[in-house]
Amino acid sequence: MQADSAPLKLQSIRAAMGKDSLKWLSQLELYPELDSTNRYLLAQVKHGAKKGTVCLAEAQSAGRGRHGRLWVSPLSGNIYLSLLWCFSKGPRFLSGLSIAAGVGVLRALQDQGVTQVGLKWPNDVLWDDRKLGGILVELVPKEGGTGAVVGVGINVNMPIPYREQLVQPCTDLAEAAQNRSIDRNYLAGRLIHHFLLIMHSFERWGLRDCLDDWRRWDACYQREVYLYGDSKVISGIACGINEEGNLLLQEKEGISCYLCGEVSLRPVK
Repeated sequence: MQADSAPLKLQSIRAAMGKDSLKWLSQLELYPELDSTNRYLLAQVKHGAKKGTVCLAEAQSAGRGRHGRLWVSPLSGNIYLSLLWCFSKGPRFLSGLSIAAGVGVLRALQDQGVTQVGLKWPNDVLWDDRKLGGILVELVPKEGGTGAVVGVGINVNMPIPYREQLVQPCTDLAEAAQNRSIDRNYLAGRLIHHFLLIMHSFERWGLRDCLDDWRRWDACYQREVYLYGDSKVISGIACGINEEGNLLLQEKEGISCYLCGEVSLRPVK
């Protein structure tokens, strides 16, 4: 089915949020196009942007994924959203932030009635083992702590010509939602709602309130995976994550813990 591609509207997005999250929202901005919502907010930190600032764009001319990869961002009814939060602690404490953000995305999709979705460590949203969305966390030094810009891209309506530009198999909510109607404004509002609540919780307790949900939605658990990093590939059985959000991998010698890397469910040829 075709998911709703009506224009985003600030009033409708706010209406989808809850009172408990609205109190943490400092600024909500919407643009027809940006080069990158993450890049825009990173620049705004230098101009005194407050934590709880959120921006959305209908299209991105230079959207980014992890490791500087291109995030294809056409004007087709997808969601491109970034949130700024400021932490009093350093980057090491924030290593699990993409895990927390992933849980926020899944909670928002559940609110929209989208099920059978999962999370692939550390930052991918999957449906049918295909990429439905991704998360990019970027840190910037800030007086008294660290600024974190958390970006999310969700494929709502991804035309076939754009899918063909991508290296890995992808899907969109028009397919994943099956018989359910997707309201982009409602989904954007629920994403912001859950992100704000999770950032507030993470600031105080780290991943404590996210671990059970991550483990419930872990798309890799007890499956053979391939971990790419540092010019080598490690294969093993995924055993979930620890309390800091690090990947646990069962190898021949036992269970190892990995802080970074990129997981694939299939070997790269």
